[in-house]
Amino acid sequence: MAIQFFESPFHVTHDDEVASKMALKMELSMFITDCLKTLNLKQSEAATRLGIAQSRVSELATGKIEKFTIDAMMDMLDKLGFRSTFTLSINDTRGLPGIVISRVQSA
Repeated sequence: MAIQFFESPFHVTHDDEVASKMALKMELSMFITDCLKTLNLKQSEAATRLGIAQSRVSELATGKIEKFTIDAMMDMLDKLGFRSTFTLSINDTRGLPGIVISRVQSA
């Protein structure tokens, strides 16, 4: 039996489209959770800052990514002071599509 390699653990059990979305949601959930830890926020404080219920923060922290949309996670990033930039040019042969998440500069 040959060894198979996959892009992510999700690609083992799901088709490429679903697996790619799940992998992105996992990356976003880990990034958001790390930000909340860096800010030393309790779940109740994080919930207030993000405008969601404390139970949703718990779901995010425990990796229950199926309960979140990518759009909702992008809203959370906005509320934490980050902006996302997508590079999706079809005609650009210099590089692959990408997502950059950067902190907004304070005025």
